Amino acid sequence: MRKWILALSLAAVAALALPNDENQLVMIAKMAEKKAVVLASMGLQGEKREAFGKLYDEYQLKMASVLGEKLGIMMRYIKAQKDLDAQTAQKLLKEWFDVNAAALRLQEAYARKFGKFLSPAEVVRYLQIENRFRIMQEAELAELVPVAEVGKKGK
Repeated sequence: MRKWILALSLAAVAALALPNDENQLVMIAKMAEKKAVVLASMGLQGEKREAFGKLYDEYQLKMASVLGEKLGIMMRYIKAQKDLDAQTAQKLLKEWFDVNAAALRLQEAYARKFGKFLSPAEVVRYLQIENRFRIMQEAELAELVPVAEVGKKGK
């Protein structure tokens, strides 16, 4: 009974702390839905599930920062794409490669962390699940970004 009261109290506090912005609420809902799918797909139990959930949240928070950087680069590109000169294109390319390398380094570091309590096959399974979500996310973003117009300035 105490666990239920505590859980309900924590849920009430969390509900009060939720943002009022609809976009943020949608993002929180999507993140919660994704975590539910990942946890169900992993099929972990007990302490292993708890440890995974905590490290998953930490990883997602850091990866969200990387995604924010990617979105920033995309926004700068969208702003400049009609008048994209060579210097701006080079700068955006470098930033894009740098942020993707950072994402890969983060993924590799967390694969090692997950490997401390998951089997290698479980780590592979998680990365496959994560990769599927990433591919869907990138496909959605790609639809929003116009293809670069190549003109006299882009040379």
